Amino acid sequence: MFVAMTTDEKRITLVDHEQAEKLRGGEFICPACREPVRIKNGQVMPAHFAHIGPACDVDSEGESTIHLRGKQWLMQLGQLLGYAVTLEVYYPEIRQRADVVWEKPERKLILEFQCSPLDPKRLKERTKGYAQLGLEVIWILGPRYYSQRPGGMQAKFLRWDTQHGYHLWYSDGQNFLELWQAQRGYFNVQRFSQGPMHQRQVRVGQSGPKIVRLIDNALHYRERNVLALQQLAYAQGQHLSGLPWLVHEHLTQLIGLKVPEWQLRAKWLLTFEGGNISREMNQKFWHEQVALAITPLVDNAALVTTVATVWLQTLSQAGYLNATADGWQWVKPLPWFVDGEHKLAALR
Repeated sequence: MFVAMTTDEKRITLVDHEQAEKLRGGEFICPACREPVRIKNGQVMPAHFAHIGPACDVDSEGESTIHLRGKQWLMQLGQLLGYAVTLEVYYPEIRQRADVVWEKPERKLILEFQCSPLDPKRLKERTKGYAQLGLEVIWILGPRYYSQRPGGMQAKFLRWDTQHGYHLWYSDGQNFLELWQAQRGYFNVQRFSQGPMHQRQVRVGQSGPKIVRLIDNALHYRERNVLALQQLAYAQGQHLSGLPWLVHEHLTQLIGLKVPEWQLRAKWLLTFEGGNISREMNQKFWHEQVALAITPLVDNAALVTTVATVWLQTLSQAGYLNATADGWQWVKPLPWFVDGEHKLAALR
């Protein structure tokens, strides 16, 4: 940690090795537990405070060099963006210490730079704690979480708001802060750094051959969910590798689902294809796909509803499904293929 108190209640924030050297030998206490801490001023890590005895609950996770340097960099970025910035603000009412606080007259932001694993339950509790104080928290994922194809590892940090939709925040802790906004088939990525803001799109769709290979590999390695779909397909005289191409098109690519989106669509199709679909039947199906623990910071039911809505729109716009007063009815069947080879041949 960078912040400690003197015995006369003066707040001390370490900013560099030179300052730490001048303060060496002083008496300092932890702002949370009031136990003694000392200055550590080595060559590898930034100068920081550490408990002399066992760390308290607030400081129990330990901090890596990346985490410490990342907090310093986020402090500098916030200042560059015009915020008043404070490191490591402790809130005694909820016994939580914010990594960085950015503040303007109209808005205060709590920044949590998460570099280590964090249990979803604890993540939800800490977020709720800040909310109790009326504080807005942004969870910024560190290098261990960075991926060009976000998935289950990142899903627990997924957030939603009216300004950004479903989104994630990333930082390497030394060069950039990125906002990843989920769009249909891609992420819109805004990068904030010491220079001008940059924007790009990261496509997450897969090619036809890769889709077929993915299904064939899942069947070969006997993945449980895929084998269950294969049994449903067999019962209807189909092969899972021959799924209609529409199942793989116009995907939301939202993370935080029980299984990949194409599997949800395949299961829905194998459940309802050929018969009339009541709203109650459809609602029951999608309700069974909700997994609250996967996305503790967003309503997973709303997430699944978004996926369901896009799938029904895709079927309707392609002319396969018509909405009725009570639900939906099929206009024509989707074209299945004998196997993956025939499926790929249809693309040529």
